[in-house]
Amino acid sequence: MQKIREDYLMLANIWQFIKRHKYVYIAIFMTSLLGSILTIIPNYLTQVFIDGVVEGTLDGVLLRNLSLVFLAAAILLFLADSTWGILLFSHSRRYEKDTRLRLFRKLLDLRSPFYEQYRSGEILTRMTSDIVFMGELVGYGFMVTVGDLLWVISIILVMILTISWKVTLVVLIPLAVLIIMIYSVSVIVQKRYELNREAVSALSSEVLEGVDGVRVIRAYSSRKGSVNSFEAATTLAMNRSNDLVALNSLFGPLGSIMVGLSSALGMLYSAYLIGQGQLSVGQLVVVQIYIQMLSNSVWGFADIIPGYKQGLVSFEKINQLLNAENSVELDGTTPLTQINTIAFQDYQFAYPKSDRNTLIDINLSFEKGQTIGIVGKTGSGKTTLVRQFLRQYPIGKAGKLLINDQNIIDYKVKDVESMIGYVPQDHILFSRTVRENILVGNPTATEAELQAAIDAADLRKDLVNMPQGLETLIGEKGVSISGGQKQRISIARALIRKAELLILDDSLSAVDAKTEINIIGNIQSYRQNQTNIIVTHRLSAVNHADYIYVMSDGRVVEEGTPQALIEQKGWYYSQYLAQQMEEEGDYGNV
Repeated sequence: MQKIREDYLMLANIWQFIKRHKYVYIAIFMTSLLGSILTIIPNYLTQVFIDGVVEGTLDGVLLRNLSLVFLAAAILLFLADSTWGILLFSHSRRYEKDTRLRLFRKLLDLRSPFYEQYRSGEILTRMTSDIVFMGELVGYGFMVTVGDLLWVISIILVMILTISWKVTLVVLIPLAVLIIMIYSVSVIVQKRYELNREAVSALSSEVLEGVDGVRVIRAYSSRKGSVNSFEAATTLAMNRSNDLVALNSLFGPLGSIMVGLSSALGMLYSAYLIGQGQLSVGQLVVVQIYIQMLSNSVWGFADIIPGYKQGLVSFEKINQLLNAENSVELDGTTPLTQINTIAFQDYQFAYPKSDRNTLIDINLSFEKGQTIGIVGKTGSGKTTLVRQFLRQYPIGKAGKLLINDQNIIDYKVKDVESMIGYVPQDHILFSRTVRENILVGNPTATEAELQAAIDAADLRKDLVNMPQGLETLIGEKGVSISGGQKQRISIARALIRKAELLILDDSLSAVDAKTEINIIGNIQSYRQNQTNIIVTHRLSAVNHADYIYVMSDGRVVEEGTPQALIEQKGWYYSQYLAQQMEEEGDYGNV
């Protein structure tokens, strides 16, 4: 039942695409039918010509008429086949484009739990080779199932009507047996193809991880281990590919044997009928031409049957992503136009695959226009806390996260996202210019707004040193610039968004103390009367915050203004003294 359902879903998907472009496919069908009919004409003319020569009835007028009809049929056949071929394969590329776009949109909507289940190489394989394979099935598969089927039907009918139904049956029996044999082998091909694509996906992941981690590999002199791991993945992909190739190579010999048998039987039986006076020499010659034409169609079926089986695997993988469900709550219906207040009430949160809470009994609140500091040691839950606003994970099962005194899940997700400017710890930059990377935050920003964001992020001095300033092309993931420059570009990108809520998640770790002071001061000026959350381990970044929460083991253990926390003489106070001594030591060494 599962197999039948997969077949149905794939065919239904292809059929829906055909229905959306029905007029194109009607034109393809009609021109394909015309081509099938026109293909028969030259063969019939050949039969008339040979019989005329043998019987002595061929004269100049008949030869001229046969030549003109043959030429006209050839020209029309060229036009018909060219038309439906161009239409068909251009639309198979359209199918790939449409599917890839649907898949990309889906990937943008999926949240963090999904990406924890799939490696990048697996997603890349589905976005590339699996979609290409489905496109080939839509194009070449349609050509075989419709074009070749019409061709076969036309040939069989002509053979029955103009030659002999007995000869037709003798010719078709070996070809029918060949199709059954091909189908049987293709069942095994499907399994081996799935193993092969899994190996290719794993290899893609190895390549991506190797490229991403090339600096770490060099720094730790771990080339040998990386090469060994890559070699193992490559060897596995090679072996599974060889297994698939070995099985596919059976189709050629099987086809040659059965087509040869069909030709031999057709020739012998036709010769017998000639001896009985039931067949002419011209018909004997044309029978061999028809057998060759039928064998070409059978070769098409031989390709499409294993291709169809492999297409099922690719479609299943693509469909898994298209139908993947977000584990976060359904989109709310309440619009959100501004953020006036934010509050956590007895809030608890655990990651989907964890059996313990990462956030425990969180109670905090702040209002529009405040700058809030969140500090604590590594692993205390700071990042997990601010990620609650991003809706990447299901909201905690206990307690509430309120915006404007209403549960966050009541609001439209896109409205919440549009209210937030987020600068994460890991700064993701695109392989584009500095300008384009900043404008990701607000593509419609004016030049004045762009320059203001650059100044607020203290990026101006870096642009001066870049070869082409704002038009400097950043390498993939920002490999061509320093960590501090990445952070400042990311901050500029968040600032130009002019969001209601700005979250800096340990986003100043790669800049020096002076630059940090400049950026914090600029942000306070740039974002007057707007809400800011600064997550940091460096307390100097939150010295001027309106209120600070100290976290430890997922709990808020201290809170208050900077001065009040110093007076409490808890963790914040001891950390403040330690960092003050470090800064004095650094200045003393200058």
